Amino acid sequence: MPKVLGRKSAQFASAALSVALLDAAAFAAHAQEAPAKEAPPAVEELLVTAQRREQNLQDTPVAVSAFSARALDQLQIAKVQNLGSAVPSLYVSQISASPSTVQISLRGALDQTGGMITSEPPVGIYINDVYQARLSVANMDLADVQQVEVLRGPQGTLYGRNSMTGALKYQTRQPDGKGGGTLEASAGNYGQQRYRATVGGAITDHVAATASALFSERDGWQYDTTLKQKVGARRDSGVRGALGLTDVGPFSAMVEASYARTDTEGQYFVPLDPTTLKPLASGPFGSTRTPNKTDTRNEQKTLALHLGYAGEAVTFKSITAYQTLADHWTLDFSGGLVNGFGTTVAGFLRGSDTDQEQISQEFQLLGDAAGGKLQWIGGVFYFKETGTQVITDTIGAGVYAAFPIGLLPTTVNAESKSTAIYGQAEYAFTDKLKGSFGLRYTDDQKSVDGTIQNGLAAFPATLVARSNDADWKVWTPKFNLQYAVSDDVMAYATVARGYRAGGFVALSIANPSIFTQGYDPEYAWSYEAGAKIEGFDRRARLNVAAYLEQLKDLQQNVIENGSTLTQNAAEARIAGLEIEASATPITGVNLFASLALTDAEYEKLDASTAAAQAGAKSLPLISKVQGQVGGSWKIAPAALGGGSVTVAGDWSYRSSRYSEATNSEAGHIPAVDRLNASVTYESPNGQWKAFVQGRNVLDSEDYYSGAAFIPGLIVYRGADEPAMWSVGVRFKY
Repeated sequence: MPKVLGRKSAQFASAALSVALLDAAAFAAHAQEAPAKEAPPAVEELLVTAQRREQNLQDTPVAVSAFSARALDQLQIAKVQNLGSAVPSLYVSQISASPSTVQISLRGALDQTGGMITSEPPVGIYINDVYQARLSVANMDLADVQQVEVLRGPQGTLYGRNSMTGALKYQTRQPDGKGGGTLEASAGNYGQQRYRATVGGAITDHVAATASALFSERDGWQYDTTLKQKVGARRDSGVRGALGLTDVGPFSAMVEASYARTDTEGQYFVPLDPTTLKPLASGPFGSTRTPNKTDTRNEQKTLALHLGYAGEAVTFKSITAYQTLADHWTLDFSGGLVNGFGTTVAGFLRGSDTDQEQISQEFQLLGDAAGGKLQWIGGVFYFKETGTQVITDTIGAGVYAAFPIGLLPTTVNAESKSTAIYGQAEYAFTDKLKGSFGLRYTDDQKSVDGTIQNGLAAFPATLVARSNDADWKVWTPKFNLQYAVSDDVMAYATVARGYRAGGFVALSIANPSIFTQGYDPEYAWSYEAGAKIEGFDRRARLNVAAYLEQLKDLQQNVIENGSTLTQNAAEARIAGLEIEASATPITGVNLFASLALTDAEYEKLDASTAAAQAGAKSLPLISKVQGQVGGSWKIAPAALGGGSVTVAGDWSYRSSRYSEATNSEAGHIPAVDRLNASVTYESPNGQWKAFVQGRNVLDSEDYYSGAAFIPGLIVYRGADEPAMWSVGVRFKY
């Protein structure tokens, strides 16, 4: 077990196990229950809340990818990063900060500065309807996820800021009074350990609770040729608890609290020859050669209160949340640089320490009128975020001077306030035709101040202060028509606008001229048509969406001598076709497939931007073809005495892409295809399972990003994980 991760392993593993043991009596009481009667073959029915009210997936006029807890287990989706291969037009990967930080792209809009306090994603992330502002915690593990929904297309009316091209929604287990829980333990290669436990039930006649705990860790898989050891170990741990009222008439109340922590040895880039782009470290794929063992630590705490009242015609909801984040990371961008003296040094070592807190409050009113023909929702939203980030940069000895050059710390203090009011109404003109209109008004106020070194070669080096502030007001409408062609076929058309908030440049290396420089919001108008189809007595499902998206004031990040400059670089057109299909032809067989075809081009590219000056032609992180196909087969031979075996697998493909805006060769990532597989045994009474799981079972060697950090000197790529295998057991009661 890696030293950096080992000290509290037993404590967190014990916490995970003890959650399930809290209700051991309930396990014994249910252990002899017979399995439910087998239902006729049919695709899984899913209820989603894409329009802020519960609807059947097939009746919702939104492009939604939804995953139940069963599907998440089968697809081995434990983190948001794993969603990227399962959702059309979605791309998620690590980015240069800590392994818990991601870069995310959906339908062409993206963010690549998730490790910065000033970054703004184009895709909103919600856990139990609580907005998650920082991508620094987006890749954390959750123990008790019941469903994940990925909404594709602008969600600017009902979800607002930073839902420009979509939203990701996580729903954890709710305290509804139902007893039971789960206990899971697994182990695998690279020292993998994972323990997960959940429990829930009634405490009194009117109070229920849920609790969950998770602990996982693994050793590093990358080899460091300078340190002569594997690096990149990781540990995740977390707990979540909720109390709620049950059976109290129209009233509802729930309070939830969570704590999550990730500790790692950091990220390790693969250093490349600036001319040939061949790896410079002599070890196996993914090898690095930095002499420094880096580290990351990320902690998030959340407290949320959900209140509700369901009247005869109107429902009231209130969502109040408070969150804090402490994020620390260090990273050698060079992956190890051989200096002029022949010594391997950390060519460019960056450290970051961030403290952030946010509060949010949302009130919603939902109702219907005109005999149920009119359904409406209205709400107000308030969000405030404050944060401080301190960045330290050190240039290695022998790079520019015979000794290491430590720059003075860059300090960033940021504050953001957002206030919004919104409403949407849907009217049934006939039994088959419905139309809806929604509108949201948002006022974003932001300010930033800080200090930075007065030039890279300044002597003596001093700190200079910079500040900036801005106020943006945005209207985001939505128009929709949906038509029930038959009981099994629904067609829809949508026109919607979304936006991503503007901000300020903060990641600057001793360059006061761009530090706190502002950039405007990015806007998207989307024109979409789709169809949702079921057939063969619900044994097959086909959902299709075609869209045309116009992006204006496109925010792009470019690296200039180590500084990351965000520019409103362009206007772009993105057209796409998305297909999701699933089928259950016979009992025990489930098949699924997805496909995304994307065509993207610049319509206007500002000549002064780095992308234009580099001659870039392609938008970053967009693959022309993305797809996945897979399925599962459950068999119950007599030899198993009532038990069953499920074999599952999926293959995903993503065509080549550029990982950054200038389209440098270092950032050109070839096509990636990966195969995942699992075999699961389930006991006759359904109480326990034993499984073998593998991700990237063919051990494909792939990169997820690359860049010329300092052209001619520091060029790198980030290597993706090799084959990961695990075996485990899971109990439920």
